[in-house]
Amino acid sequence: MNEEAHNTQGVAAVPPKHGEADAPGVMSVAPTMMGLTWLVFGIVAAMLYKLAWKPILKALDQREATIRQSLDNAAKLRDELAKLELQRTEVLAEADRKSRDVIAAARKVAGETAALIEQKARAEGQQLVENARREITAAEEQAKAALRQETAELALAAASRLLGENLTDAKNRALTDQLIKNL
Repeated sequence: MNEEAHNTQGVAAVPPKHGEADAPGVMSVAPTMMGLTWLVFGIVAAMLYKLAWKPILKALDQREATIRQSLDNAAKLRDELAKLELQRTEVLAEADRKSRDVIAAARKVAGETAALIEQKARAEGQQLVENARREITAAEEQAKAALRQETAELALAAASRLLGENLTDAKNRALTDQLIKNL
């Protein structure tokens, strides 16, 4: 059994035949084969250079240019965005300042308007008081005049009874007017 296992596991060595001992082996180098290998390698390298290497390099150069352009565009956009942010900040600050100015102006106008309204109200109130005083004075003067008139007429009536003499209307009037002037 050992012999069978040994035969199946191992490689059978075939003894070289007579005259084949000088044949090249797998590891032996033949100059013709080496020359043909270098020739085929050169042809394949030239074909790859023309057909594959140039297009690959061209595609890589285009890709590099596209990436550089994208980076440049991104930098430009970043700068533009920073400028826009600065402008936005300035516009907001200007709007805030203007709104404060508008509010301050509105408060000033409101204060002036309130003062003007108060001044008008005081003037109107004072005018109403003056008108009321004039009306009171006029009514008082009318009342005094009416009272004088009645007093004179009563005095004239009393005097005419005492005198017993009947005066005419013209004489009554003249006498009444004279009494009113004296009072």
